[in-house]
Amino acid sequence: MALDEIDAANERMELLNRAAIQAVLSSQPLQPSSGICRTCATQIEPERLQANPFAHTCCDCAAEPEAARQRAKRIGGR
Repeated sequence: MALDEIDAANERMELLNRAAIQAVLSSQPLQPSSGICRTCATQIEPERLQANPFAHTCCDCAAEPEAARQRAKRIGGR
């Protein structure tokens, strides 16, 4: 596959990803956080809410999916 074809495919994927993200964001109205984590029901850190008033999970719960992705990335492909 030529580099031009790869670049074109990457551009198409980027456009599709942007469209998908926009569709999700437009379908869900953003509501300010209640201050209680939706996952563990503890209070969301005030610093987190100050940085992102729309945060619906505490720092610990928000970090779990990212940690799982990092573990999968390290383990994957074996």
